Amino acid sequence: MTIDYRPVEIKIKKNEKVNRFIQALHHRKVKVKNIDVNDNEVTFEISRHDVKIVREIRKKYNLKLKIRYLHTSKIFQKELKTLIGLLFLFIIPIAFSQFVWEVEVVAETPEVRVAVEKVMAEKLTLDSPVFKRNIESDFEIRQTIMEEMRDLSWVHIFKNGSKMTIAPQLAPITDTREQKTEQLNHLVASKSGVVTHFNLSSGERRIMPNTTVHEGDMLVSGEITVGDKSVTIGAVGEVYADYWLETEFTIPKKVQFVSSTERKWTINFKSSNDEKEQVQSFREVDLPEWLSRFIEIRETQEYVTSSQEITEEQIDSFILPLLHEKILKSLPPKTIIKKENILHVSFDGDKVKGKVLFLVNENIAKPYPISQGE
Repeated sequence: MTIDYRPVEIKIKKNEKVNRFIQALHHRKVKVKNIDVNDNEVTFEISRHDVKIVREIRKKYNLKLKIRYLHTSKIFQKELKTLIGLLFLFIIPIAFSQFVWEVEVVAETPEVRVAVEKVMAEKLTLDSPVFKRNIESDFEIRQTIMEEMRDLSWVHIFKNGSKMTIAPQLAPITDTREQKTEQLNHLVASKSGVVTHFNLSSGERRIMPNTTVHEGDMLVSGEITVGDKSVTIGAVGEVYADYWLETEFTIPKKVQFVSSTERKWTINFKSSNDEKEQVQSFREVDLPEWLSRFIEIRETQEYVTSSQEITEEQIDSFILPLLHEKILKSLPPKTIIKKENILHVSFDGDKVKGKVLFLVNENIAKPYPISQGE
């Protein structure tokens, strides 16, 4: 129990009972300080926790006294410990807010989640808790994950206070099955670029990484030399190269955003005139038939639509990611964008126009029948 030592001033009219009153206080172990005696009254100080004893003894001696609390009851007292407490009250939350305490990966499948977490552990500094200044930029995080996982079309990164959520998005599944054929092929360049790496099942390389190639150049030969003989085996695989892609864009200056809230469990009462809302349901609790007629319990996620006018400050945070994702969807699977340079942006009336240069890494190999060139 905390003892209240704040000072209280006691004033008593001077008479013959005052001395016995003060002696009684000493007998009850009440500390009396700063005694001041004048012609009319006696003034002294005690601690606030002794006020109850003073009142008991006053009744015994039938004395009239005045009690004045020198320190009023305040939440914050002018004391060193109060100052230290206030400093900790502000410093600790500010210090803790400089860290990311939780990094969560939300993926469509457990396999994708595990793969992303492995990339994060090996390539990125996202082991929580981590100092925010030591975390890579969103662009670096996105590019690192997409370079290691070519099946992704985009990586969404959400930050909420001291929590970061990484949501990888798988590229649309395309039917890459080819008709069975006996035709064997070389691999030639479908466009110009600087070769970065190979992913081959068969064939012989004709060029080395970091070599500039042009459309139609031989990349991988479908023929290999064994001793003094030439054996046709066919070239199969992928050859990735960097090239610059320039694109222009025109978007409305005022756009609508559709943002999703966190998933939550809701209890809804069923009625015949339910209004349709922008809500997606994921799971529903099976209730007894008699109860399910009246209520339903579902895990839902709401979608909120809002309008916002694009400003120059949103070029990096809104326009570039939007173009980035749009360009990737138009390119073959496993393509990534390594870098983007803004060449020009203008705000023309109710439109935003601009030109952006993307550094793309794509599989540029295409089959070329051996029979046509032999």
